[in-house]
Amino acid sequence: MTAIPDFKEQKIEIASFIREVFSYITRFKGQLFVLKIEDGLMNHPLFPVLIRDISFLHKAGIKVLIVPGTRNSIDAQLKAWDISYSFNNGIRLTSEEALPLIEQASLGVAQRIMSHLTAGGCDGIQGNWVSARSLGIIDGVDYMRTGKIERIQRSIIERLLAENFIPIIPPIGWNKLGHAYNISSTELATELCKYLQVAKLFFIGNENGISMEGLKTSSLTKYLEVTDSGVISALDIDQAKEILDLNPQTLNFAQKDYLLNAIQACKVGANRVHLISGEIQGSVLQEVFSSRGDGTMVYSSQYSSIRPAVIDDIADILRIMQDYIQKGFLIPRTQEDILEKLKDYVVYVIDNAILGCGALHPFENDCAEIAAIAVAANYRKSGVGDAVVRHIISAAQIRGYKKIFLLTTQALDWFYQFGFEDGTIDDLPPSKRKHYNTRRNSRVLVYSLEK
Repeated sequence: MTAIPDFKEQKIEIASFIREVFSYITRFKGQLFVLKIEDGLMNHPLFPVLIRDISFLHKAGIKVLIVPGTRNSIDAQLKAWDISYSFNNGIRLTSEEALPLIEQASLGVAQRIMSHLTAGGCDGIQGNWVSARSLGIIDGVDYMRTGKIERIQRSIIERLLAENFIPIIPPIGWNKLGHAYNISSTELATELCKYLQVAKLFFIGNENGISMEGLKTSSLTKYLEVTDSGVISALDIDQAKEILDLNPQTLNFAQKDYLLNAIQACKVGANRVHLISGEIQGSVLQEVFSSRGDGTMVYSSQYSSIRPAVIDDIADILRIMQDYIQKGFLIPRTQEDILEKLKDYVVYVIDNAILGCGALHPFENDCAEIAAIAVAANYRKSGVGDAVVRHIISAAQIRGYKKIFLLTTQALDWFYQFGFEDGTIDDLPPSKRKHYNTRRNSRVLVYSLEK
């Protein structure tokens, strides 16, 4: 069969992407995103592009709140004034002498972000809406003017968001006497999830999520999805805990801190937490408007699932399968064909978008056929197909089949990895053998469930 020209494949991918963008715009309009942005990005050439992309989100109807990271700016300010500083367990020890300079540096970062937002046509507003108290002395270490968040003035922030402002909250808190405290911007971003209904929390820094390289895994994390750049695509909070527990020496402080805060944010109400790089053009938009971004996402609610197909899924199943049919990888199927055997089908869903499908057709002699495995064009290297096949194999075991088989022309090596072995036409159940298409000459693969 003649191969489809590359430009046709590109059109399929573009159309799929556009559908996905529209679905996410509708879904997130009116919802709140909290973005913690590291100040180490401010001198990067793509920083204005990052803020412009955030402005696009705001103009699309998404509410935005920004927490600036300030560590680098504070370090530079203290060095300029020759004031020494130190950290304990990653927390800055803030002296009375250093505090005014820390305030100045923090407010300066917020002001710079606000200037970029203004240039992008958005109204940013900076304020101190955080009550804090002294962190005190812990294990003999005096944290001096480093503070811990006590309360956030939610009503003021909600009013500003309703009036279409983008609040910018620097990591400075105040006690009832008007004394300032230096607080953690990461903690502040996480704490906001307690007070506000947050759809997404972003930690935007120099690292693009959690790299899989060198990490130990166990039962929960054995089959994690990994992006093309080797970054873990998504973790639920239990998987995130397992990665933390197994890799205390491999993960650096920032990665551990972000994962711990991501878990906490999910527990207190954030739907999703994203760890992404601000040094990659379009990383925020990619993470928002597609089911598979470039960074690492931590989630608590059901993010992806494989479920039985329903009638409303048929159009998406046909759409996903069409490219495979045109290439000759799958036999043609109509809406009526799928409807007739709908109970055999499952779909892989991410955030309500159908990205993969497959079927398990029953046959005589305790046999079943795996068929119709297909994945949406933009997700064929994401592990979706692997998950669907593993799910169907497990379903076949639960249903008590002794053997499963499949017919394929192009995917031999891929199916071998699941334990399928070469078979012959004689291995097919009689009714399937009777209708075997000799012209197509598909290879037979078998998998014994009696092992």
